[in-house]
Amino acid sequence: MVLEKVISIMADHLNMDEDDITEELTFEELGADEMDVAEIVLALESEFEIEILDEEVMKLNEVNDLVDIIETAIELG
Repeated sequence: MVLEKVISIMADHLNMDEDDITEELTFEELGADEMDVAEIVLALESEFEIEILDEEVMKLNEVNDLVDIIETAIELG
């Protein structure tokens, strides 16, 4: 569920088809710059009602990294 929502929000923000985004792709491969990543993170924080720390955002490389952070935040509640 988290992966699907992340891909959906990323596709909206990057004007891409959801089928073109996989969890192994890097943000660079998706053509996402720092502003894109910041907007995506804000949208995901709102969607999942979580807070993603700036330190975590700085470590992001692949889509799966973002999914892992969100899943951990949800588990910790």
